[in-house]
Amino acid sequence: MRIAVIAGSALLFGIGAANAADMAVKARPLPVAAQVFSWTGFYVGANVGGAWTPSSGSSDGGLLFPGFIVLPPVAGVITLVPGQTGTLAGDGRRSGVVGGGQIGYNWQVQQFVLGVEADAVGTGLKGGSASASRTFGAPLFAPAVTQTVTVDFGHVDWMASFRGRAGVTVDRALFYVTGGAAVAEIGGSRTTVVNGAGIAIPAGTFTATNGGSTTRWGWTVGGGVEWAFNPNWSLAGEYRYTDLGSRSVTFTVPDGFGGVLTTGTSSSRLTVEQATVRVNYRFGGPVVAKY
Repeated sequence: MRIAVIAGSALLFGIGAANAADMAVKARPLPVAAQVFSWTGFYVGANVGGAWTPSSGSSDGGLLFPGFIVLPPVAGVITLVPGQTGTLAGDGRRSGVVGGGQIGYNWQVQQFVLGVEADAVGTGLKGGSASASRTFGAPLFAPAVTQTVTVDFGHVDWMASFRGRAGVTVDRALFYVTGGAAVAEIGGSRTTVVNGAGIAIPAGTFTATNGGSTTRWGWTVGGGVEWAFNPNWSLAGEYRYTDLGSRSVTFTVPDGFGGVLTTGTSSSRLTVEQATVRVNYRFGGPVVAKY
C-alpha cells in the first residue's frame, strides 16, 4: 500500500510539472517585428532658399564713357570732359531668393538609395553684371566727380534641372549626392550710365534696354541630407553649384541726350550657387516589418 501511494504521488507530480511547463511555454510572448523604413517610391515636393552668383564680365575695350560738362564752382571754368574708352569688369556677387518644386523617384537596395529628380524654380537673381568708372578730382575739380557705366546681363527668370541621385541611409536619414543637366531662362541686358554729383550736363542717370533674352543649358552638381519624420513626409537641406557657360551680350551706351553714344560687346560667365530647404511627400509603400 505504501508503495502504491508513493507511485501515485509521483505520477501526479509529473503530470502537474508537465502542465506547468506547458503553461509557461504558452505564456511566452511572440517576437516583436522591427519596423524598417523604405525610401522606395515616387515623391513630389516644394523648396525655397537663396542663390548667389559671382558676376564677371569683360568688354572689347572700345568707347564706353560719354562726354559731360562741369560748371563752376565745381570747376574753375566751364569744362568739357570728352568721351573715353574703358573696360568692363565684374562688380561682385549678386544674390536673390529662389523657390519652386520637385518630383522624383527613389529605389532602395539595402541601405543604398538610387533615384532621379527634376526640379524648377523661379528666381529673384540677376544673371551677372559688369561695370567701369572714371573719377576726376583736384586740382581739376573740387569736389571730385565720378561717372559709372554698368551693363546688367539680364535677370534669371527661372532655372530647372534633371538629375540623378545616389545616397546611403542611416535609420530614417538619407545622405546623398546629385548631379545632371541644368537650364535657365535669362532676360535681356540693360546699360546704365550714372553721371555723379558735380556733373552738370547731362546730369543724372540714363538707361538703355537691350535685347538678348536667351535660354542657357549647363550642368549642376551638389548634395544634401534628407530626414523622414513621417512614413510619407520628409525634410531636406540641399546645396548645388550650377554652371551655365559664357554669354556674349551686345549693349548700347546712352549719351544722356536721348541718343546713342556707341554699342559694344561684353561676355559673362554665369555660375550659380544655391542652398534650399525642401519638403517632400512620398507615395511609396508602407513601413515594412523585419523579424
